[in-house]
Amino acid sequence: MVNKSNVLVGVAFLCLGLFIVPINDALAKYLSSDLKIFEIIWARFFGHFIFLVPLAYYLKGKKGFFNSTTKHQFTRGLFIFLGTAFFYISITEIPLPNALSLLLVAPIIVVVLSSYMLKEKITSLKIICALIGFAGTLLVIQPGFTYFNLYSVYALISGLFYAMYLIYTRKVNFSSDSIVTLSYSTIPGAIIMTLLIPFYWENIPDLNQVIIMGCIGPVVIISHFFFIKAYQYAEASTLAPIHYFEIVSNVLISVLFFKDIPTIAVSIGIMCIISSGVLISINQKNISNEKFKLKL
Repeated sequence: MVNKSNVLVGVAFLCLGLFIVPINDALAKYLSSDLKIFEIIWARFFGHFIFLVPLAYYLKGKKGFFNSTTKHQFTRGLFIFLGTAFFYISITEIPLPNALSLLLVAPIIVVVLSSYMLKEKITSLKIICALIGFAGTLLVIQPGFTYFNLYSVYALISGLFYAMYLIYTRKVNFSSDSIVTLSYSTIPGAIIMTLLIPFYWENIPDLNQVIIMGCIGPVVIISHFFFIKAYQYAEASTLAPIHYFEIVSNVLISVLFFKDIPTIAVSIGIMCIISSGVLISINQKNISNEKFKLKL
């Protein structure tokens, strides 16, 4: 059940997920140089499915697994499948930072649509924070597009589907269990890709590639579990700017593993990202405290 009074807890869960999810993107990008992208998409969703869905069904039973939210759960799962598929296809031809910059139109879309679909209050502060976060993102990744090709369009489309996934995550969290919600994140994609993969499988992966493909599912499960928990504690429009922390985690991975020290522009961008998230979280926490005092 959603608890709107613990916004900072929601922010903490979301940040944990955003620090983990770039590992998934990096693994997919690495594999795309040798394997067909359909094989990687299948591995991402089937790995998630085989690790979690049987366990979730065993723990929750038929009644717990299939309930009044099943229709919305399938819709949500379809959105994340389409968003992931378009994103993976885009990074086969354009750099990961370029694709990520287009994917991150999602928080702005969430801020706008949440007022209509979730009846959340949209304030000027939420909109400003989303825009500041996006500006910081551009400073960090410095995409430098020379032309806007078809694969850039795919990345942009992935952002649209990802925004709908986030909105539906908030929607189903009002009445659904976290493990069940996490399971439905993979069911549509696993079914669709398992039916299609015999027609697109061309390369036999070596042992190293098999291990990497096997790691994608667990990484996705952990990161998306934190996403789901985050949306149980805070509104979608409130959490939207926090998604720009994914850029911060990307930079940290570059520093720790590749010794790539951020430039001044990148550092300013990170500060913008952090500032937008912290500002909107503190403001929301103050609002919640004021409401609590009024009730008393």
